Amino acid sequence: MPASGGQLHFHPAADRRNQPRHAQLLDRMLPYEPQLRGYLRHRWAASETDDCVQDVYLRLLQCELSRTVEFPKRYLFQVANAVMVDRRRRARSRCASLHRELTHEDHPHDDRSPLRILLAREAAQAAQAALNTLPARTRDIIFATRLESASIKSMAARYGISISAVEKHIGRALRTLSATPTLDTSP
Repeated sequence: MPASGGQLHFHPAADRRNQPRHAQLLDRMLPYEPQLRGYLRHRWAASETDDCVQDVYLRLLQCELSRTVEFPKRYLFQVANAVMVDRRRRARSRCASLHRELTHEDHPHDDRSPLRILLAREAAQAAQAALNTLPARTRDIIFATRLESASIKSMAARYGISISAVEKHIGRALRTLSATPTLDTSP
């Protein structure tokens, strides 16, 4: 760091007495920002340029300057090099190249989300209320055919009615259920 004319001592937050010195330093470095951006763009991914520039300025604000920086351009690029080295080390140690962004399509579908559970409960209560309005025989036939997989023919034999009558009971139950407005369970 001798090219900069100052020494870096990092602290979690810059000391208050250095605030005017930091402001002066940043004012002297701002004219070099376009050059810094070009420099970083050629050495780093273009999408990371803004983050690198922000890291450079953050690093400048976090350091305690023991004396005035004589060559602000050199100092700025020296800090930029240190930031790039740190970012590469961090990326390599975290195997960042092996990571990929988790997009909406990649998210696992959560069938048991609280909202879906609540909607399913409400739909079940609405279906139960709708089925309770049906005659007992119609209710029994729809339960047997839909939940117990009983055949229409076996239901006709069980109740001593025609297959057509069983189909009418099923049709009535399905019309009642489809008319129930809260049975849409899509969130």
